Amino acid sequence: MLKNPMGIFRTVISTFVLVIFVYVSHQLTRFTNFSWQSTTLLVSFLAFLFALVIGSFMLLLRERRLDHNPWRDRFMNGALTVMAYINFLISLVILRDVFAFLDKISIATLSLETLYSSQATTTLMGLPVLFILVGHLIVRKGAFNKTVPLRFTHLPADLENLRIVHITDLHISPSLPVRLVKKLVSQVNKLKPDLIVFTGDILDSFVEKHTEEFQILKGLHAKHGIYYVPGNHEYYWNATKSLQAFRDIGFQVLINKAESLRLGSAELQMIGIPDPAANHFKEEGPDLVKVQSQLKPDSFKVLLSHQPALAKHIEKLGVDLQLSGHTHGGQFFPWNLLIVFFQRYNKGLYRIGDMQLYVNQGTGYWGPQLRLGTYCELTEIILRKE
Repeated sequence: MLKNPMGIFRTVISTFVLVIFVYVSHQLTRFTNFSWQSTTLLVSFLAFLFALVIGSFMLLLRERRLDHNPWRDRFMNGALTVMAYINFLISLVILRDVFAFLDKISIATLSLETLYSSQATTTLMGLPVLFILVGHLIVRKGAFNKTVPLRFTHLPADLENLRIVHITDLHISPSLPVRLVKKLVSQVNKLKPDLIVFTGDILDSFVEKHTEEFQILKGLHAKHGIYYVPGNHEYYWNATKSLQAFRDIGFQVLINKAESLRLGSAELQMIGIPDPAANHFKEEGPDLVKVQSQLKPDSFKVLLSHQPALAKHIEKLGVDLQLSGHTHGGQFFPWNLLIVFFQRYNKGLYRIGDMQLYVNQGTGYWGPQLRLGTYCELTEIILRKE
């Protein structure tokens, strides 16, 4: 049995980051005609950035107590931006090496001299800054309101045009400006939804730090109620307190629970399951057998699950519509392209048997304050008869 698994984990992560640092530094300096002073300065700059990433990671691992020190939040926000810079830089270095390989086998047209010139290296160092600025501007615009009509052959007449506003992965934390929460609440209330649903990762910090944001969320209004299920991140910050905070502002928290709504002659069941991460924290995890025992054969069933990956199992319950999040659509390059290899249902609409699944790519963001290749999504689901 491992005596210090956390210590081993830290060592593995640190070693991995060190290997990446050596690779990037080597590829950025080996073929250039920089002076030794410029090369030393460049490598020192990269060493500082990578050291900052390691330091912030170690600090985050220790962040298991309530801490109101503003310097810590500012440090983490800066470190997250540095992580984004390194992410883009690594991606560009790898892409350049791929082009160099293609050139070597006579597929590409760019020469090695051009690809690895001092000017090319300088460009590679500068492009991530541009990417971060553009990605930050996308986030500052707030959530984009996306209207998604969904058609069902057996939709009861009294549920025709029912409007469900879907919010997920807001990630309320010191990294998320309060003004974005205010803007979101204003956007949602202007839509005058029949229902509002939250599919997890709404809170990503100690709840005590975010009383202002919760008071703002309390201002949300929906004709038939607000429903919420936790994602994996709520469990990282004392899920018991987090879930109670959502209950205190009037959200219906659905933990393996189905709530029935009578709308005219139609019965709508709003169902929710917790994220599987609950099991790791000795909390109640997804229990589809318990859920199934509450379902009514003649009702129209909408199930909220943070994880879209559970769709194959949920479809067997006879659910009509599953709403999920979690994936962020990859959030930014290159993960917005690679997400298909990690998440089968990564964003948008899917049909699984008789069930429809919609995956919102995230109303907020996780980590650095940017999106590139994706956007913050506020989804308005409209039920229609096919």
